[in-house]
Amino acid sequence: MTSGTFPSRMIYLDNSATTPLDPLVAEAMKPYLGEKFGNASSIHSLGREARLALEDSRNSIASAIGADPAEIVFTSGGTEANNHAIKGSIFAAVKSGKHFDELSAITSEAEHYAILEPMDFLESLGVKILRSKVGGDGVVEVEGIASQFGKDLTFASFMLVNNEVGSINPVKGLAGRVRSASPNAIIHTDAVQGLGRMDIDVKELGVDLLSLSAHKIHGPKGIGALFIRRGVKLEPLLHGGSQERNRRGGTESVALAVGFGEAVRQMESAKQASREQVRMVQEYAIKRLAALPEVSFNSPKDGVDGILNISFTADVLKRLDSEALLIRFDMEGIAVSNGAACTSGSLQPSHVLAAMGKGNEIASKSVRVSFSHLNRTEEIDRFIEVLQKIIRD
Repeated sequence: MTSGTFPSRMIYLDNSATTPLDPLVAEAMKPYLGEKFGNASSIHSLGREARLALEDSRNSIASAIGADPAEIVFTSGGTEANNHAIKGSIFAAVKSGKHFDELSAITSEAEHYAILEPMDFLESLGVKILRSKVGGDGVVEVEGIASQFGKDLTFASFMLVNNEVGSINPVKGLAGRVRSASPNAIIHTDAVQGLGRMDIDVKELGVDLLSLSAHKIHGPKGIGALFIRRGVKLEPLLHGGSQERNRRGGTESVALAVGFGEAVRQMESAKQASREQVRMVQEYAIKRLAALPEVSFNSPKDGVDGILNISFTADVLKRLDSEALLIRFDMEGIAVSNGAACTSGSLQPSHVLAAMGKGNEIASKSVRVSFSHLNRTEEIDRFIEVLQKIIRD
């Protein structure tokens, strides 16, 4: 398991939002924030040193997902990777001579907003956007999408792991279904919440594009990656330079890329022990929560280890205020959330839980707890203690 300490002032159970930076990752980045400051595009020794570090990180990320290093493009995070995948695919089709109203794309109603909002944008340009429903478990059914599109589908995107409830989509089956009906469609998956929690192989999944983010695996914020399968045509999202093999203009952030690469190496080196710890903590949490009559589970039993979404009985829901709920936990020194961090402060019901058929009260007042290998069962005991105080007041 990763060495070093991760200081925190509170019990941190919001690892789906972000994870604490691994001290070994910070140490690996430090030289590239100081004396090794070269531009990776420069040909002098400082530039070559930066280039070697950049490519070393690219190699580590590629190896972790079964890709070729040349298929990895660094981005500013998962949101940019998703936007690049979606808009880049559609804009490439337009550049080839198609009109927006001749193009179509499919996704699900339970995706992250970094998928849904780019889709909305494209819809405003005339692209036909199909939104597949999910079941009560948050999973997109392979057979359920079959009747939604024809052979002219341009693009498909289905997330690997749902960030709010932990549902695992059958991406391989979904990709196969899309491919059989629309052989020319570009297939993407947002794997931001899957990296570190499960094995990922882009060839096994059968996808053309795959999004990743460093800060979900104890890496730095501000850096992500997009896998672009060799031969796939994608219009750059950022123009202005020949960096990243002409796929993303702009000076590369070497320090952040180094941090991403080191986070991946630490993840891979301690993979089994880390996952066993997360699984043990989650199973303990489920056991403790299941003993509370006021609590119900929104996360499916076969979801990914590390994400647990809970709700409450009707009488408890009536007494709870969604904002006050999280503030109470915070005041007790516990960090949890009620869904995606990108919607924090909006007080809007979870679109994921709504898509799963949950009522407005549940969609507004559920709690997501998400774990990393740093969490311990004693923290769960404290969480349960505080939860009981809140729901029984």
